[in-house]
Amino acid sequence: MSPLDHLYSVAHYNHGRLLSAADGQAIYAVNPPNASGAPSPDFILEIRRDGKSVIVAEQQPTLLPPFCAERHINPGGTFCLYWGELEPSEIESREAAEVWWGRLLTFLLRQRSAAALRRWPGKADARAHGSTAARFQAMAEENAAVLGPSFVASLREDRLRLAKGRRRDRIALVKDGRRLVAVHRKDRRVMTLRQRCKCDDANNLRLPLAACGEHARQLADLVLNLDGWQRAEGDFYRLLHTEKHVCCGTMDDCPLAKPAAK
Repeated sequence: MSPLDHLYSVAHYNHGRLLSAADGQAIYAVNPPNASGAPSPDFILEIRRDGKSVIVAEQQPTLLPPFCAERHINPGGTFCLYWGELEPSEIESREAAEVWWGRLLTFLLRQRSAAALRRWPGKADARAHGSTAARFQAMAEENAAVLGPSFVASLREDRLRLAKGRRRDRIALVKDGRRLVAVHRKDRRVMTLRQRCKCDDANNLRLPLAACGEHARQLADLVLNLDGWQRAEGDFYRLLHTEKHVCCGTMDDCPLAKPAAK
């Protein structure tokens, strides 16, 4: 069976209604139910086979913008449902088809919320913009996981910030407005190893960073990966500017938006 066949086999259970199919593509009307029960128009989607997977876009930009990086809609209108370098997207079984439909339905529900809120509602679950930024994000998530669940939560909830010191070669990690550590960029190390570790068990273990396993290295790597993530997303949007992509105007604080006239 092809990926499209697998998707069709479970479409009915995932609020998808086939309208037409031919030549490696299918048109579906998809209408995920709102939690409120309020009626909503169908998304008319074109799903095209792409090797062992598929790509999907609105058949005509009607309910969604033709492109919006903030809403995870690629140039050309295709939806960003997977991060291909880390998440398998092949559809070779009924189970894989169920996963794909689940991702699509979540994506469409978030599009409805984004249209109303003018911000992406599932930021904690989203990949960073651009493959380079997404790799830095994945590495930062690994660092946070070593330091403990509260670090993972802080990262997902966007509560970790970077602050540049008076010297350009130093970066500080700030959590909920409180400075945790400073990192020397070139040497990839925490500046003060005698301070108490910042991991989830720090208050119980009462160990300095130098003696708390590999946490000094993980904190330094977390800071540098967050910095790389931030820089890579900046490069991503600068490239979009260079390629003359225009803000769709549906999201607040979009980096592509032109500054308001004074």
